Amino acid sequence: MTSYSSRPSLNRLFSYCLSVGTLATLSVLLGFAPSLSTRHSYNLDFSSQASAQDNQKKLRNYAMSVMAMEPGRQKAYEEIKKLVGTPPNLECSKPDSLNALPANVKAIAVNYCNQSRKIVETNGLTIETFNQITVDMQKDPALQAQIQRIMLDIQTKK
Repeated sequence: MTSYSSRPSLNRLFSYCLSVGTLATLSVLLGFAPSLSTRHSYNLDFSSQASAQDNQKKLRNYAMSVMAMEPGRQKAYEEIKKLVGTPPNLECSKPDSLNALPANVKAIAVNYCNQSRKIVETNGLTIETFNQITVDMQKDPALQAQIQRIMLDIQTKK
């Protein structure tokens, strides 16, 4: 008798939901919000094999950055939550949102923002590219699915 389990699909669904939530939370917490400027445009252009490979590398670096930032985000969130209850919306790219915080909360937020910036840059991306991929992913379900597959691939190879 063959037994079928829905566990792999539940794990995949959980992983997908967790990843999407993580990406959305990180983009808000880090201030990686949409820019109305076209100055830092990032377009996925698969017109040549070289650009396709470059885009794939950027998406992989993006996924690795998000995954590396998540433990720090959770830690900062919990520390701030202990100090002020419900953590405020923080945007690393907007100094005013950080300056309005109490000194002890600001220190945690600034530390997290600095660590996140280093993670993104260590993974070979600029903040502008990271932000644009976040915006593009939120608008494009196919890109979101592609990033999810990359994250799953990274997780399974660990």
